[in-house]
Amino acid sequence: MKRARTLTPLAVTALALLEERPMHPYEMLQLLRLRGKDAVLTIKPGSFYHTVARLAELGFADVHSTGRDGNRPERTLYALTEAGHEAIVRWVRAHLAAPATPQDFAIALAEAHNLDVDEALAILEARLASLRSEESQLRDFLDRAKAKGVPFAYHLEVDRRADLTHADVVWTAATLERLTADAAAWPDIHPDPSAVGIRNSWEHTP
Repeated sequence: MKRARTLTPLAVTALALLEERPMHPYEMLQLLRLRGKDAVLTIKPGSFYHTVARLAELGFADVHSTGRDGNRPERTLYALTEAGHEAIVRWVRAHLAAPATPQDFAIALAEAHNLDVDEALAILEARLASLRSEESQLRDFLDRAKAKGVPFAYHLEVDRRADLTHADVVWTAATLERLTADAAAWPDIHPDPSAVGIRNSWEHTP
């Protein structure tokens, strides 16, 4: 479990691509960019290839096949292992509930569909309660500052944080409502474990 928790957001995103089908790293890079993942991740070819190789060393991915297209260099296709899928689930579960950074939370949200819907809802409900408490504390701080005549310029950062937290509260509450009301909003993507590598197939062109 410790290994899964120490995976980087890029590593988790790479594993999630292999949920769809075996791929070679170049194709994975192209899909990451096509789907706009470079908006939340720093994606450099060298480090990405190293990340995929590291995932194979950890047993989260395995060599599916190798091949050559004409005179091009030989390409290795990687497939997700069952341990790799379990690593995704553990990472998403941990970072959706308690993200260390905004990037962690963004990737956890992007891959939250790897969790059972009831678990995801429970995590988001707990987050909503925490966000409401945080917003309340920030508003109280701002009210006390205003009552004491503290110039607004001295608490700009707190004011911004309060508004951003409120926006997060609104989004999380609306998302929970939508997921609860619409059964089709969270498709069943957990078939038999032997089907690793064929689930989550989708394409999105921004």
